Amino acid sequence: MEHTYKYAILTAIPDPRRGERVNIGIVVFKGDELDVRFQQASSKLKALTGRTFDSRIQSIARHIKNFAPTATAEEILSQIGAIDPIVSPTGVGIINVHDTADYERSLGEILASLILPPRQKRIESQSRINTEIAKVFNKQGVLAKANAKITEKKIVRDYSIAPSEGLKADFALKNGKMHVASTLDLRKSNASLAEAALKSIVLDKAEKVFGKRGPGVRTIGVYAVVANMRPHFKQHIELLGDYADEIYNWEDDRQHDKFLRAMYDALPPAGLLKRVARI
Repeated sequence: MEHTYKYAILTAIPDPRRGERVNIGIVVFKGDELDVRFQQASSKLKALTGRTFDSRIQSIARHIKNFAPTATAEEILSQIGAIDPIVSPTGVGIINVHDTADYERSLGEILASLILPPRQKRIESQSRINTEIAKVFNKQGVLAKANAKITEKKIVRDYSIAPSEGLKADFALKNGKMHVASTLDLRKSNASLAEAALKSIVLDKAEKVFGKRGPGVRTIGVYAVVANMRPHFKQHIELLGDYADEIYNWEDDRQHDKFLRAMYDALPPAGLLKRVARI
């Protein structure tokens, strides 16, 4: 038997002065039940503002679920903005499903396309900086082979930080402490703030996953921007820097070398046999 449900995406604008908008959740109207799901809401909002929103998100979800079941979808949507000004619904959509499995599949597709970061989708400019960095590491003999384990004490590319959330570090190394690097290529005029936010989320997640384990974690931000474009991408760079213990500009010769030296110094002695000056 087919069921038809209305749904709405929940959007957050954490700071009206900046006008940055991000999709953080969904509410589905299932007859006398409201299915409210937030996905990476706190991480996304923290990446944009530097503040924690966990308790507010939990409160919003609780209030939405407590709306009268007799109210219409439109009536409920009109009241959501009154719960907390940070969140507002965006439009109304329809899903048609046959059973619970079909419902979860359809909901998963909506979340993946409108809310969650894209999984394993390589951005051209991002691939460019990562290819350049990987080429240097590979020439020095310190880059791990594809599918290598982090325990091999070489630099691993595209290391999964949170598999269930599709979050990957561009480069990672474990030699006692975890060393996690997120890269951001700003050598194109249309590089988005969303890219910077996603890279910041990766570093923030790495801190949560590895920060309390053993020797801890060291987070590194690497961006690439030509000198005359730096003012244009000031906000992107600052956002990445807020979540990095260290940050380097790949286009600046001195910072380029400092980043490579930082990674080489984190390797065990055996991994430095082929170390040379910058190529």
